[in-house]
Amino acid sequence: MKIKNRGITSTLLVIALMSMLFSACRPKEPEIDINAEKTSFAVTAMAQATMTAQSQPTATPTLQPSPTETGLPESTATVTLTPTSVNATTAAPISGNDLAAWLANDPPDNTAFRPGEAFTVTWTLENTGTSTWTTSYYIMFASGEQMGATEEKVFIPYNVAPGTNVKISVDFIAPEENGEKQSVWRFYNANDQSFYEFYVIIEVSDTAGGDSVTETVTATATEAP
Repeated sequence: MKIKNRGITSTLLVIALMSMLFSACRPKEPEIDINAEKTSFAVTAMAQATMTAQSQPTATPTLQPSPTETGLPESTATVTLTPTSVNATTAAPISGNDLAAWLANDPPDNTAFRPGEAFTVTWTLENTGTSTWTTSYYIMFASGEQMGATEEKVFIPYNVAPGTNVKISVDFIAPEENGEKQSVWRFYNANDQSFYEFYVIIEVSDTAGGDSVTETVTATATEAP
């Protein structure tokens, strides 16, 4: 019995020794560093977050339109202008043709006046056209000697139908220089369009009306005390 126990003991010793040898030859498992593992996890997480942010498109902020104040609609005022003529007579549309002819002037052409003498010329003009001359028609100085006459428009005194005539007068003052003087005037319609031209010619002389002046002076001297 002792021999048998010895054999068993030897066998157990051999097994124990072999186990020890196998354990010595097995590679030692590395020890885990907890702090290093935490740092590695943090770095990995940051890298993944950066890659994710770069792969996503950048959000562009959308500008909202400013609110527009809604008020009452603006009212538009319409102004209507009513044209009036210089002599407060509304000019009617012209129908037909404006034509005129000189008939006479009083005093007649080549009448003599003393220098500085005032006188009035009255022209007689006939309507030879197909339009009616209204009181918006006028005459105006055009050229030559103005002889103190007005520069304003001289309107005809009444309406003139075709085939009738009108008399229109202008005040003058004879120039100081002797000789023949001519004053040219122009006829205008209600639209300020000229359609006829006429004139008057006078003589300026120091001796014009001289006899009558001398007689008047002599009579006055005789009656004096």
